[in-house]
Amino acid sequence: MLIEDVKKSIVDAGFHEGEKMPSVRKMAEQLGLSVNTVHRAYKLLALEKVVQLVHGKGCFWGSAPTLDVKPEENVYSIIERRFQNDLESGALNAFEELPSCKELSNRYGASPYIVKKFLMQKSAQGILRHVGHRFFFSEERTVGKSNYVLFVHRSDELGRLKIESERESDVFRTFAQIAAEQKIAVKFIGYHEDSNQFFVSDGSTYTIKNDTHCLGVFLSTWLVYDASKLFAHFAMFKNPISVWWEYAPDMVPVSARNKKKWAFYNVAFGKEAGVIVGRYLKNKNMGPVHYLSPYHASFWSKARLQGLLESGTEVVPLVDDRFASPFDLVDAAKREGVDSQVLLNTVLESLLKSATLDKFVCSNDWVAASLIDFFRAKKIPTPYVIGFDDTIESYRYVFDSFAFNVGTMVKEAIYHIVAPTIYAEQRRQMQTPLGRVVEKQ
Repeated sequence: MLIEDVKKSIVDAGFHEGEKMPSVRKMAEQLGLSVNTVHRAYKLLALEKVVQLVHGKGCFWGSAPTLDVKPEENVYSIIERRFQNDLESGALNAFEELPSCKELSNRYGASPYIVKKFLMQKSAQGILRHVGHRFFFSEERTVGKSNYVLFVHRSDELGRLKIESERESDVFRTFAQIAAEQKIAVKFIGYHEDSNQFFVSDGSTYTIKNDTHCLGVFLSTWLVYDASKLFAHFAMFKNPISVWWEYAPDMVPVSARNKKKWAFYNVAFGKEAGVIVGRYLKNKNMGPVHYLSPYHASFWSKARLQGLLESGTEVVPLVDDRFASPFDLVDAAKREGVDSQVLLNTVLESLLKSATLDKFVCSNDWVAASLIDFFRAKKIPTPYVIGFDDTIESYRYVFDSFAFNVGTMVKEAIYHIVAPTIYAEQRRQMQTPLGRVVEKQ
């Protein structure tokens, strides 16, 4: 096995920033390699600043380890912490059988005996159930044929759901698919914000009520401008509510904050995506890079830049803070009477006057594709470009792009509806499922 393959296996293992990694001996056992080979891989990764070796304490993932593992922290609390990390990142699926004790033993660097004892403790708490040697997450409520989940998404005044982006389409398809796998019916309801009313598909109004057959609600805040007005309809709702939250975490309305009934999923607006892209670039020895964003009036654009910087990647921003989103730019183009692509090209051309580098991280795939068109039109060699969203454009133009973890968000959102108490006891209210970079080249 080539040393580069060994390094890749370690990089792909899914360690978190500041996390203490297994010892060289344990990693060698997990990979089935010699101690000397793994020791060499660790040293090379340390030279590349992917990991950091700290004398007397071990090897830590990332550029700056968080040395918060206290001497008195026992093996069970370490497994607990890593188990929770795997839940939040989607490495563990709430609707599927857990990996075997042997697999979890390799992942957590503990003996199968200790791992099984940990899982049995979770079973005693009612969080897991076990059948022989197999372990599953518990479901607090039985799902019957008459049960359903409400899926609420913005609509027009006739109740026609507005689905205008690839991410919305992904959420709808994924939700319907996973619900069907769990034999849960889904009732799609439109929310028209201007009239503050709900509609069914035939255009008739719908009233939110505590239906005994309703397991809970999945609320989409995508392009809902006043979430508190939407949430007010559910103040007296008794069943669990999962929220696809597309705003800054600190903007959650006070009425729904830190309440067991409510669970929030911020799939795209945190800094985590920027951190992952930054690490990806560092592992590829790509840097410094420009961060190109015409939407820097937004929280999410600033957060992605912050994540890139925190990853240790050298970044030179090229940003315009007049617009807060692609939708904002499109609206501005309509007001000015120009095509939205023309307006975006004008903004990008202005930003690129200050460009000095040949590598670009773009705030979304539309910007990335437009950047490639800009260079092609000028018959200039196309630079390395990476985007966010993993849309069809990234396949048409063949550039790398960050894919947000819609699947994990939907699975966890549905699981909160069928096991709200377990969810509340086990995890934070705001979840940010981690995605990954999808390579196209």
